[in-house]
Amino acid sequence: MESLRTSGVVGDRIAGTVLAVLAAGAWWHSHSFATGFMQPVGPGAFPRLVSVPLGLLALYLILRPGFNQRWPHRAALLRQVGALMLLGGYSAFLEPWGFLPASLVTVIVLIRLFGAPWKQSLVSGAILTVGLYALFEFALGMPLPNMPGLSW
Repeated sequence: MESLRTSGVVGDRIAGTVLAVLAAGAWWHSHSFATGFMQPVGPGAFPRLVSVPLGLLALYLILRPGFNQRWPHRAALLRQVGALMLLGGYSAFLEPWGFLPASLVTVIVLIRLFGAPWKQSLVSGAILTVGLYALFEFALGMPLPNMPGLSW
C-alpha cells in the first residue's frame, strides 16, 4: 500500500512540474502577441489570465501532493497520451486546415477516445464545432482561421 501512495505522490509532483512549466511558457509566450492600435487589452491577456491559476495550482501539486493515490491503468494512460498528442496535432493543423475542419476532426477523435460510438461522435462533433465557430466568429467577433480557398 505504501508503494501505491509513493507513486501517487511522485505522479502529482511530476504533473505539477509539467503544469508549472506550461504556465510559465504560456505567460512568457503571451508577451509576443501583438496588440492592435489603441487596444487596451490585447490577445495576450487570456493566456496570462489562465497561466496564473494554472501556475498556482501546479505549485500546490508540487508542495502538497497526495490526493490521487494511484497511477491510472494502462488504458487510461494511453487515452491521456492520445488526447495530448491529438491536441498538439490540433494546434499544428489549425492554421493550415482552418478552424472548421481541424476542430471537427479533433473533436470527433477526442469523443471517440473516451468511448462514444461513431454516430454520436459525428453528431456531437459537428454541433460543437459549428457552435464554437458561431460563438467566436459572430458573437465574440474573434476571427478564426478559414479553410484554404474559403474566405467569407
